[in-house]
Order: sequence, then structure tokens, then C-alpha cells
Amino acid sequence: MYRVLAKLIHHATALPPGRWCSGLVLVGTMSLPLAAQGTHRAPPRAALWVALGALSLIVLRRDTNPFIFTEKGLNVFQLSPDFMVYYSAGLRLNAGLDIYNGGLWGFLPFTYPPFAGVFFRILPLFPPVGAAILWAMLCVGCLIAVTVGVLVQRGWRADPGTVTLGILAAMGAMSLAAVRESFFYGQINLVLMLLVSLDFLRRRDRLTGIGVGLAAGLKLTPAFFIVVMLLQRRFRDAAVATGTFLATVVVGLVMVPDAMKFWTSALFDDSRIGALDNPGAQSLKAMVVRWFGHEGTSVTLLWIVLVLVVLAACAVAVIEADRHGNDALAMALGGVTACLVSPFSWHHHWVWLVPLALCIVDLGVRGARALADRTGRQGWWVDQVGVLVGAAVVVGVMVPYVSTTFYFTLTYWWMQGKGPLAATWYTWQGALVILIAGGVAVWLRLRDGQAMWLRRKPSPREKLPEPE
Repeated sequence: MYRVLAKLIHHATALPPGRWCSGLVLVGTMSLPLAAQGTHRAPPRAALWVALGALSLIVLRRDTNPFIFTEKGLNVFQLSPDFMVYYSAGLRLNAGLDIYNGGLWGFLPFTYPPFAGVFFRILPLFPPVGAAILWAMLCVGCLIAVTVGVLVQRGWRADPGTVTLGILAAMGAMSLAAVRESFFYGQINLVLMLLVSLDFLRRRDRLTGIGVGLAAGLKLTPAFFIVVMLLQRRFRDAAVATGTFLATVVVGLVMVPDAMKFWTSALFDDSRIGALDNPGAQSLKAMVVRWFGHEGTSVTLLWIVLVLVVLAACAVAVIEADRHGNDALAMALGGVTACLVSPFSWHHHWVWLVPLALCIVDLGVRGARALADRTGRQGWWVDQVGVLVGAAVVVGVMVPYVSTTFYFTLTYWWMQGKGPLAATWYTWQGALVILIAGGVAVWLRLRDGQAMWLRRKPSPREKLPEPE
């Protein structure tokens, strides 16, 4: 089974002729391919297997703790509230009823575009418990597909070893609040991430762009990736994504009785989504509101300034990542930025931290190889050190995003009572990551004596000796 899956991944993610996987190295070193072909080094797996294996064991221990299964605990094995909103929307549409009129599951309303309701009409084909199990299985599959896809796009061989690493990474990702809460609430975030990844992690063809368009039709926020495509000068892909999204709008208008209500009123009703001072609200706007304790003209202006700064940093970082063929990093940066600049983002929208973490580890390996080549040091241990350095950076970056079951006293919920800065740690560190990425991109361009708006072909692929 592993070998069949590996072959499918290899064919789906193979790069077009003349384009090689190379990455943006944070220390300004040369970008080095990890693809193991001919005389090139194999991807480093030993240290990553150990790190991800240990993390997966910790997650397994935490999630099987008796606390999880108590009535007051966080029990993921139940009919999750957001999933039941999806299920109820499907039931109502199958009965020819409206979906934007009041709450669908208790007081919870349907906040998605009409096309999402059309998609959810499939769920009532199964009883609620069976549908919830299938939905969770679908989300698990989406998460694993993305983790494996990121590794393969970065040049790791599409074989059983990489598939195993992807599975371990998906298990370890349950330590993050965004991933665990997506399962807890039965959210659609992981499905959206897979759809977007189809346009960033696989070989580009005439169908590229459909994934982003469908994701935007299910939930508007992924439309931001059309901007990412434009920054990459993927104009055709952006056009396909836009056309696909418009098609989903038409489908929704035809198949949802009160679809027009969403586009004319429900879309602009913030009260249907949630309060910005809710601990689970994690966006720049929510951060500014918590800082000042209210909304107003000055708060709105500050929010707009912060949004523009983050967008500028994301733009230069995406352009630089694209210059090195690092589509996985461009996707991860785009996802985090979308969560930041969106007027309202729940903490479980931040599933883009998963591909970001894998990209950081990948950059650690590339940096270690570049440094070793410059100093004349070679050996199996170089790659393992790179993995460990990258993993250490990931730990530092991901601290604000840990799940309550993984480390309760550092989560966004617990930090709410420790002052405005701590209460918004979740958001401002995400913004800091984007700003650092943008700063590194500017530094690399200045080092090369190039303006940001000028593009240069990626450096030729460097040949590396076989590992000892």
C-alpha cells in the first residue's frame, strides 16, 4: 500500500521539465535541492523520524488521557457543533428550506457561502454519527496528503519512508490548537487546505487553479491565494481560480433558495460569526480591539496600517520563495497571512502552521548543507543536525499555538488573563513570522543587488556528492 501511495504522490507532484525544487535559506545561504536522484544526497530521515515519532507518542499519550473523555473535558469523539451545522444545512437544503434564517444547530447560524451548503447536501446521505466518522476520516486524509505533499514538493523522494514521515507529522500536528480544534469542532479547514495545496504542491497544468476556486467557494478566505498566485505571476492559474469561484457563486444561486440573502446581508453581519474579544478570535483586527478594548475610527485605522504592513511583508516573501521554486513556503505564508488580515479568524483557521513547520525544518536542512559545503565538512550527521536545528526553531515558533490538551498553561485561552500582550501572543507572533520572512527576502535581494520587483531565474541545481 505504501508503494502504491508513493507512486501516486510522485506522479501528482512531479515538477515540470527544467524546474527544480530549491528553497529560501533563512541565513542567506545557497538554496540546495534535496531530491535524491543520480549523484544527489538522499533526504535526511533518521533525526526527523525520531523527532516526529517522539512528538506523536506525546500526542497519543495526551489525547488518551482520562481527562479527555470526561463530560467536562475536550471529547473529540462526539457530534461536533460546527459539523452539525454543516449536517443541518444539508438536511434543510435537501428539504428545500432556507439556510440563512436563524440558527441551524442551536443558536449557531450557517456562515459559509451558498456553494458550501450545496456541498454539505452529501452529508445527510448517512446518519449523523456515520457522517461524523466519515468527515473525520476525510480530514485525517487531507492532513496526511498535505504533509506528504509538502515534503515531496521540497524534493524529498515520494516513497514509503516519506509517506511514513508525513503520517507522523500529521499525528504530531494534533499538538497544535488549530488542528486539534478543527477535529473537535468538526471544521472544514483541513479540506480547504488540501484543495489549495492541489494548486501549489503538484505539477501545474490546465486544471491548476480549480482547487483554490473551489476552496474560495466553500469559504471566502482562501480567495486570498489568488493574490498569492498573482504575486508568483501565475496569471493563468489566478484566472482559472477566479473563474471557478464565480462558477461556485452561480451554482449556489441556482441551488440554494436564499442564496441572495448571503451576498446581500448575511455576509456583512459580523454578529453571525462571533465577537472580536472572544479568546478564540485570532486576527489582527481582534488583536487591536483587545489592545484598546473597543472598536472605533482610530482602532480601524491602526488595523488597516497593520494589515498593509503584513501584506507588504508577505508579498516580498512570496516573491522570493517563488524565485527559488519553494511553492510550499509560498502557500504556508499565504495561509498564515490570510488568517492575519481577515477581519475575523478563529484560532482553528490557522492550520497553515503545519506546512509552515515542515518548511522550516526543510530550510534547516538546506542551511546545514550549505554551511557544511562552505566549510568543507561532509557526512551523514550534517543533515541530521539540520533537522534538529529546524525542529528547535519550530518548537519556538509554535509555542503560542499549542493545544489545551498538549500544554494548557501556554494556550491562547489561558493567556487571556495575563495582559494585552500575552492575550494577543497567538496573533502577533504569527505577524512576526511574516515580517521576518519579508525582511529576509528583502535582505537576500539587496545582497544580490536586485530590486524586489525584478525577477531572476532560479540558480542552477547544484550537484552534491553521495552521502558517506
